[in-house]
Amino acid sequence: MASLGPETPAELAVKNDFQTRIWAVFQDLYEDKWDQGRWNASVARFKAAHDPAVVQRFWARAKLPAWDALEAQFRKGPPPFLRPGWQSPLLGKRVDLQWIDRGPFEHVKGSTEGWRGARLLIIEFWASWCRPCLAVFRDLSAIARSHPEIKIITFNSEGIFTNAPIDAAAVKRFVARRDDMDYPVFIDTHRVAVNSIFQPGQNLSIPLAFIITPKDGVVRWVGNPEDMAAPLDKALKAA
Repeated sequence: MASLGPETPAELAVKNDFQTRIWAVFQDLYEDKWDQGRWNASVARFKAAHDPAVVQRFWARAKLPAWDALEAQFRKGPPPFLRPGWQSPLLGKRVDLQWIDRGPFEHVKGSTEGWRGARLLIIEFWASWCRPCLAVFRDLSAIARSHPEIKIITFNSEGIFTNAPIDAAAVKRFVARRDDMDYPVFIDTHRVAVNSIFQPGQNLSIPLAFIITPKDGVVRWVGNPEDMAAPLDKALKAA
């Protein structure tokens, strides 16, 4: 595909109009809130307002699907865990953690030892291809260094959404090159961690962390580690 070149003022106008007339309006009108008449009218006004060639360039640059497929996406809406007010079904529930000791996992660094006696346990899922995952390595390391009463165990799962086999050697090389992963790392080669807590938690995104009190096995928080500071402080005070 030929380069699209710099974004032109006409394309910027199309992008802004799409965001205002289509995206901002219909991203929350999914399922029973869907308004077909409003959609048809908005699309017709958008198409009438712009040169089709400019719209096509914007479409290609934004990698948007055809109108029918886009409509289907809006009608379906985001996955449940991205919807306002959603909570993981594991939140506040007691979970079985025996799988941590049973495994099997591919060891990379650190140990699972001591999690039972920890004040809090953080279980985190990540993959090397996940850019947001890389951003939380230093945060997790800082917690591990400053809070010895918190046990952190992280699980790499490169094929977490595809079930693809994991190249354990490649993951080990990746971790060996990092200077910001000062905590236990294991590779979930048999999807034990994924099947035991990630999938049941239904927050199907990464990076993902679970804050758990080991003494009772209760999940205190589930979410992106970037948002973990306040929930972690609250869990520590309550533990």
